[in-house]
Amino acid sequence: MAAVSGTPLEDPSCTTSESEPRTTAARVHHLTKQETVANATPECNMMQLMNRRDFTRLSSLAALGLTVPAAWAEAFDYPWKLGIITDEVDLDLARVLSEFYPKYSLRWAEIRNLKLGGQNRYVYNSATPDQLKQIKKQLDDAGVRLSILDTGVYKIALPGTRPLGENSRDLNPAQGQYAHQLEDLKRGADAAHALGTERLRIFTFKRVSDPSAIFERIVEDLNKALEVAKQQSVTLLVENEFDCNIATGGESAKLFNAIKDSRLMHNWDPGNCYEAGEQPFPKAWDQLDHSRIAHIHLKDAKAKRWEPIGGGEIDFSGQFKALKAMKYSGTMSLETHYKNPEKNPYTSSVESMDGLFRVLKQV
Repeated sequence: MAAVSGTPLEDPSCTTSESEPRTTAARVHHLTKQETVANATPECNMMQLMNRRDFTRLSSLAALGLTVPAAWAEAFDYPWKLGIITDEVDLDLARVLSEFYPKYSLRWAEIRNLKLGGQNRYVYNSATPDQLKQIKKQLDDAGVRLSILDTGVYKIALPGTRPLGENSRDLNPAQGQYAHQLEDLKRGADAAHALGTERLRIFTFKRVSDPSAIFERIVEDLNKALEVAKQQSVTLLVENEFDCNIATGGESAKLFNAIKDSRLMHNWDPGNCYEAGEQPFPKAWDQLDHSRIAHIHLKDAKAKRWEPIGGGEIDFSGQFKALKAMKYSGTMSLETHYKNPEKNPYTSSVESMDGLFRVLKQV
């Protein structure tokens, strides 16, 4: 890309109907031949591909005689709102937004845990109103929107069941934990609104030896959660989690067939499906109700090890092609999980995001 000079003027001929933030890379990727008007000037096309913040950064690089980052200059199509679960990089949100996000020009984030009061805490039920305001300001200042707020709702043992895991917390849940789930959900809804989203991730209780035996109880509890969701104006996204009772494609299909309410949507996680012993794509994918998918987690695995995206056995190339075919344009988050030999979350996430971009370029 040539050196950039001048000011990104507002040209009415270069306006776009997009209201959501899109990364510079994604704007480059998203521009198609049909969208490039035959008589548009190079300057107009350039203005379509960057916002003022991006233009300023590119101009600064050019003024210093530096090369524009290749990740920004290389064109490939990725029409999705990509982010990362921030604590997979660092519990310090400021570091994630200031160091990791500019590297990939990301504009969406998924928040689960942050360091609050010096401790690693779930945000949805631990952050104070002041802390939520600070988090929102950090996101706003970085030009980043929250795709979904992660909760731990229903990631507990259903009373009267014995989870498969041997974790003492699973076998001996805190007294009254189940009774607090809907109150936690209400608090999560308040936190989500404060952070600018209406979407909350939830689960389906810790997995038992025969999930079908308690399926009706799971549906009953999810319907209770949906009543809260309606009252609080939020949408609940069930994650298929390998150690919960909805893990596979078949189990996910059964659940969404039983609950038609569109306030209950799917957080599709191919990695968790793989860990549950099922081929995520195409076997599990072909069983899903694709119209209920509202968010996607991205992590790769081989045997019992997490790997960088593209380094495992999950067919992400096929998965992304299928998403394109169904014209999915929603949010997705890298959920690194992989740890490099140094056990460094930041550099491990860099390796995995780099792998993800390599796969995307092939799609």
